[in-house]
Amino acid sequence: MKKLIIACGVGALLMGVTACGKSNAAATGDAALNDSLSVLFGKVVGSQIAANMQRQDDGKIDKQAFLRGVQTAVNADSTQESYLQGLGMGVRFAEQFNYFTKDMGIEIDRETFMKEFKAAFNADSIGDTTMDQALLNSLMQRAQKAAEDRKLEELNNAPEAVAARKAGEAYIDSLKKADSAIKTTESGLSYKVISEGAGDAITDNDQVAVIYKGTLPDGTVFDDSKGEARNFRPSQVVPGFGEGLKMMKKGAKYMLYIPGDLAYGIKGQPYAKIGPNQTLVFEVEVSDVNPKK
Repeated sequence: MKKLIIACGVGALLMGVTACGKSNAAATGDAALNDSLSVLFGKVVGSQIAANMQRQDDGKIDKQAFLRGVQTAVNADSTQESYLQGLGMGVRFAEQFNYFTKDMGIEIDRETFMKEFKAAFNADSIGDTTMDQALLNSLMQRAQKAAEDRKLEELNNAPEAVAARKAGEAYIDSLKKADSAIKTTESGLSYKVISEGAGDAITDNDQVAVIYKGTLPDGTVFDDSKGEARNFRPSQVVPGFGEGLKMMKKGAKYMLYIPGDLAYGIKGQPYAKIGPNQTLVFEVEVSDVNPKK
């Protein structure tokens, strides 16, 4: 659920004042006015929050649990500033723990956390935590990496990604059976030499002027230099395209058949309508290498 922020301005509009704070009723002891403000403030703000929830269409909200949380905070002793600060800090801890569980698969044991937190907080002196901080950072990085790996695995095994990978493999296999001139590198890039160039092979450090046209296996064009050379380095493009460029020389023209894992991978490129694990086909011509400005 999105955070609901209720500004004091809501109360100000009701009370006819311009800022949050104690009302004149509290100062004068006008009990009737205090009661009226209490009723209307609760009614209006409660209605506004309910309306916000409906607009957000968040069916996961447990209204009774939400009300218990509001009641705990509202009934807290406002004279105990330290308690209120601790309450706010605890809420932030809980939000962080929920994030760990939902997005990273980490379960923080609340009892263990509070035991260590209390011991450190109540210690007579604060020791050097540099090593502990470094270890914590390392563990968090490991957890983040594991979470990312799990997410990628889920994406890779999604029906759309599996189907695209199999279709791409079948497509390239059919081309190779029909045309013996198509070769495949160890990485899985398939290519066909239309014309060889001359000079030195291209490296990652070279600026290459390239005329190209990119299509999907069904012939849909997703990128086209339209006969004009565009300059970039092999390291600035998808791995399969970069590998193909480094096999070429000035004046060379190749067809590149790039499987999904050497193209945009399981995330695809939605804005170009390239799906996960989508195989790409490029007609590539190197018009110049390290062209002068």
